[in-house]
Amino acid sequence: MKHIILASVFLFLSSQLFAQSASTQSAAAAAPAPAVVETDNSSKITLLIDYDLKFRALSYSNVDYTRPSNDKLSDTMFLQYLALEFNGQFDNRIDMNARVASYGISGRANNVFISPYLNNDYPVFLETAYLTYKSDSKSEIPFSLHVGKQDIYEGSGLIIGLINNGLVGMRGEVDFFNLFALEAFASKVDAANFDVYGGNIKLKTVPTFELGVYREYNDSGWEYEKGVRASTTSGYDDKTFYNFRIYSQEAKYKYNIEFAKQGGERFVSSTESVKYDSLAILIEGGLSGKIFNMDSNAEVLFSYTDSKNGNVFNPTFARRYNGIGRVGFGNLFAANNADSFLILPDGIAGINTLGAKFDIFPWKFLQAGAGLYLYFASDAPPDASGAGLAEVFGAKADLGSEFDFFVKYFYQKYFDAGLNFSVYAPPSDPKNVFANHDNSYLIQFEVNAKF
Repeated sequence: MKHIILASVFLFLSSQLFAQSASTQSAAAAAPAPAVVETDNSSKITLLIDYDLKFRALSYSNVDYTRPSNDKLSDTMFLQYLALEFNGQFDNRIDMNARVASYGISGRANNVFISPYLNNDYPVFLETAYLTYKSDSKSEIPFSLHVGKQDIYEGSGLIIGLINNGLVGMRGEVDFFNLFALEAFASKVDAANFDVYGGNIKLKTVPTFELGVYREYNDSGWEYEKGVRASTTSGYDDKTFYNFRIYSQEAKYKYNIEFAKQGGERFVSSTESVKYDSLAILIEGGLSGKIFNMDSNAEVLFSYTDSKNGNVFNPTFARRYNGIGRVGFGNLFAANNADSFLILPDGIAGINTLGAKFDIFPWKFLQAGAGLYLYFASDAPPDASGAGLAEVFGAKADLGSEFDFFVKYFYQKYFDAGLNFSVYAPPSDPKNVFANHDNSYLIQFEVNAKF
């Protein structure tokens, strides 16, 4: 009898979805209503299906600064991400999420464009699949528990920022009288012996204060480079991160001030180990308002990490990817504290960034903006050029600068298309350790649709 009921529900849902896709009378004016099933006990099951498509056409030039000018690495390619996300609500306390995705790169001729996503032949894979159990909406101490494969994003993503590449595990949240909240999670990376867990406590004032502790224990036999499994190793890593954050986001302004400390130890062999000891600071701020009666936004940032003999602040799963490609400070250089999209010479470690960004909406459907970023290294070979005024905060070498420009068109809230142009200028000092001193360029066309 149970199988008959389940089959009936499945057929009913299928018929509803087919009927909605066949109807075109109101599709342009409003989003389709979710499918609702009424069971024998009068409860309702709601099923929502979201479609998410991201497409990019990219043209890169000179992305590897370990190669001389006569052997520059350039490429042109297409990237595509497609996902169907299923969200089911059984009642007001139990939700289900599952996201099936396909991701791929066409035209890639080298291994520079690494990412953590399956991308050989546009395979279909399970991106997330988890169940949420939460307290009643009237509870004075609301809580939620998420079990299964899920995205994990802590704070600003400085330490953990996994998007569209979830981990299997558990995550719980408790809110005490809307005054402070606790969050904790424990997860595994793939099928390997790589544990990632931690938690934080938030004081829910204005601004919000957050204190967190996170740990990575990697005894999987694999080393990770730029957040991606790279090569085998006989040693193992044990990293602990302590994080303090102050942040606020209001209608006209936002800011985030974050301090993080990395400790722990890397065990190279049974007789050799290296202690981790590094610091990271992230300061971001933004204003929103009107210029000549046009909506506009301005942002500034300062990102710093120290580095001692290559011992750099380097969380394995810090925010580096957004589901379709590399992200960071600058659209092309895409820096975080430990690395960048561009390939830099050996011996450069600890990337510091000063940046500013501005955008404006001439019309509600059109956005234009520009950004400027300056990069420095906390550790570099002796032959590297000096850092100039950046030596005030401990930088050892200049890493160049980047200028970004973009235009984006919006159609309602379901579709946007944009054109981006970026140019990165390496240090001009001829004695610098860069193998070539030519600019790097990126031209990018992108389309995003979600409904």
